[in-house]
Amino acid sequence: MSRPIIAIGGTYGQAPPTSAFPTLRRIFTNEGYVSKLEQSGASVILIPNTETNIDTLISLCDGLLLPGGPDIEPSLYHQERHPSCGKSDVESDTFQIALYHAAKKLGKPIMGICRGCQLINVAEGGTLFQDYMMRENHLIDHPDLAHFDKVSHLVTIQENTRLASILGSGEVGVNSLHHQCIDVLAPDFQCMARSNDGCIEAIECTTGHWVLAVQWHPESMDEGMLPLFKAFVEEARKRLSPV
Repeated sequence: MSRPIIAIGGTYGQAPPTSAFPTLRRIFTNEGYVSKLEQSGASVILIPNTETNIDTLISLCDGLLLPGGPDIEPSLYHQERHPSCGKSDVESDTFQIALYHAAKKLGKPIMGICRGCQLINVAEGGTLFQDYMMRENHLIDHPDLAHFDKVSHLVTIQENTRLASILGSGEVGVNSLHHQCIDVLAPDFQCMARSNDGCIEAIECTTGHWVLAVQWHPESMDEGMLPLFKAFVEEARKRLSPV
């Protein structure tokens, strides 16, 4: 059986001082994304930041994963930067937003994780809380770095959503590595899951496009989260690019 090709949008990171090129940035992704996607039957490529041929690059792939990363530039959702907002990389932000729109235009399935979830919301006209503590209710530790690979809190998955068809409705344990979260949800999207403080934890597109995004990091958790990746890969398999 052919393996669909999943593209991951690359994230810039500064090379370490010990590098032969310490002043240059590196484009990387975390191995957890690759591992879970490969376990689910996909082949994976990392797309570097580029301003050219984005449509061509996406056309060579069968699905797009937008991963975690730094805080999104607030001006992209029409806000002034708050002191609690972390460092942003507007070049990566605009590149990954362009990747998202290109993939959606071509009908490719799209999965967002943590920052990727927030990025999709921003790309579609939604806004963010620049820090979780800016919400009226902040009863959960976001982020809970001590439990990066295990359950930190519960979310409630709503019935009759794509996420419910994958993981089941009701309560599911998730980790938490984010300090920002969705404020105003983008048009044509719906919330699929919330934490018990009301924070939006998962969203999906309601216009027929296969776009699913979660606020937690399923790639860092156990096999209980593998069905998320399998559902994404199977959807990509339906759109295998011609060889």
